[in-house]
Amino acid sequence: MSNSVNNHRARRALQAGAVIAAVGAGYALRDINVVAQNGTETTAPPAQKSPVVQTPATRDAASMQGAFVDVASAVEPAVVTITTSAPKEGAAGAAPGGRGGVPRVRPFGQGQGAPNGAEPFGGDLQEFFKQFQRNFGMNEQSFHSDTWQGRVMREKWNEAKLKFTQEGRGGGGGLGSGMIYRADGLILTNAHVVRGADTVLVTLSDGRKFDKAKVLGRDESTDIAVVKIDATNLPTVKLGDSTDTRVGDWAIAVGNPFGLDHTLTVGVISAKSRQLNLAKDTRTDYLQTDASINPGNSGGPLLDIYGRVIGVNNAIYSESGGNQGIGFAIPVNTARFVADRIVKDGRVRRSYLGVEIRSVEDAETANGLGLPEGTRGVLVNKISNPNAPGARAGLQPGDVITKFNDQAVKTSPELQGLVGNSPIGSQAKLTIVRDGKTQVLTATLEELKDAAPAAPAPAPNAAPEALNGQVSPVPGLKVRNLSPEVARALGIKTVKGLVVTEVKPGSPADEAGLQRGDVIERVAQSPVSNAIEFGTAVDSVLKRQSGTSKKVALYINRGGESSYAFITVE
Repeated sequence: MSNSVNNHRARRALQAGAVIAAVGAGYALRDINVVAQNGTETTAPPAQKSPVVQTPATRDAASMQGAFVDVASAVEPAVVTITTSAPKEGAAGAAPGGRGGVPRVRPFGQGQGAPNGAEPFGGDLQEFFKQFQRNFGMNEQSFHSDTWQGRVMREKWNEAKLKFTQEGRGGGGGLGSGMIYRADGLILTNAHVVRGADTVLVTLSDGRKFDKAKVLGRDESTDIAVVKIDATNLPTVKLGDSTDTRVGDWAIAVGNPFGLDHTLTVGVISAKSRQLNLAKDTRTDYLQTDASINPGNSGGPLLDIYGRVIGVNNAIYSESGGNQGIGFAIPVNTARFVADRIVKDGRVRRSYLGVEIRSVEDAETANGLGLPEGTRGVLVNKISNPNAPGARAGLQPGDVITKFNDQAVKTSPELQGLVGNSPIGSQAKLTIVRDGKTQVLTATLEELKDAAPAAPAPAPNAAPEALNGQVSPVPGLKVRNLSPEVARALGIKTVKGLVVTEVKPGSPADEAGLQRGDVIERVAQSPVSNAIEFGTAVDSVLKRQSGTSKKVALYINRGGESSYAFITVE
């Protein structure tokens, strides 16, 4: 996708080597004269004609095949190639992920193809060589071998390298896909495809080029952008409804992987509502598909069997930089909403609650919070701003939001989407579970402003050396009541709770990340102020659970920053 191929020079260079793709797949090349060891030139014999198999099963398969052909014919005219150029320093960017993120899940154009997302593909000849080998299935040993396959590979590499070096290294350009969704020249794509671009070139399926395409707006929160070209009466895609998509439905991806324009691949919807750390914040539940998605597919459509757009291709999970059967697309309902706001206002205005949240999707998490059986929703992990709409509505840490305006919510992105898409200034009804009981709160939503860069959190003070504690019901954890003196030594304002005096290495508390000097303010949803209340609350949460492995949620204050930690108790 956008930076995986460094503009048309890389595409042409890769195409120069495309002839060896069949070699890497283990098939013979057609129409290639081969010199035998004795020096005699031979030609592969022509393929023999075989009888055609015609059975009810093959006729059914042919009918299905015809459906894919029909989809391709209908949609491909509306799929475009987007090529960008920018100064190298403006285009380079590290991939999201790394520690704490989703490993090796990256939007193309964010360093995909280079180790650890270090550099956009195309900016370095060595990385170009690695990608060249991966694309065509040849390893280092095969490339350097004295076989005819190795000789062909080296010949094609020299051609590709010459094009690469003659057309200039670096430049920070990128290549991606897009889809025309309005006949007056509006194109839907990924924000990262056009991020940092000085110029945007759009190439249509009929070969027409528009080198003055305008980026109407980008939304980094969802990785959606809208591009405008000066044209009318253009072919368009039909936007579908991603909520109707089912796991197991056909999924058809169209785009320009590695610059090979209008490539169609077929798979199924493997999963829905995948939560990934790809965008600026997590506002999207992704569709997962095994339809082959590769660098250059970013911004292209993911279609259903009727040719309707159900997603915008965005990223893959990959150990190698190429497709491994796990691709992700932004649901079209999200993309449509964002695109409409960009066209209308030039940006996306969103409502917000002002609380930090996390999903409660499984029984273990719900049990650790002491919730009634079957409860699912979104945990309020922290009140970010005491003057924000959520705090003024009465939300507290530990509350679990189960409905927003009477609509059930089960994941953080789902709640964020409902809140963000609600009218600014509107009243929102929040159904919550607190202390095992259902309550309804009302919040007046406000506009989410661009946040100022956050100041680094102060490092927590070290716990006093003479801090002694007592054994707790949580294995490997010792605690003591928090006194004003200890609170001052720890640099925290609260004097309610218990201070952690010891964490045994390798214990469940250690594995959950607890540290000496942490202050425990709540067990599940219940505030605790002394060791007796702490022990009672922990026992209460654990007794509600069956089995040998149980969880308990502790609300921890560390240096003034609070959040929940979930500890497994065997």
